[in-house]
Amino acid sequence: MTNSPLRYRGVAYDASQHEHPSTEAVEHTYRGLHYVAPLRHEPAPADPSTDLQYRGANYHH
Repeated sequence: MTNSPLRYRGVAYDASQHEHPSTEAVEHTYRGLHYVAPLRHEPAPADPSTDLQYRGANYHH
């Protein structure tokens, strides 16, 4: 059995050919706030002491 190509609305595409975000700083606006930062970055470290809530349920990292 062979892998069939990915398709979107009938058009085949290869996900490995997509561009990946650069680590170069870029000016951009998100939700009305202006940033000059790279679009690709390391995630912020999780703080286990922070109490998080989602739909009324508490959870921790």
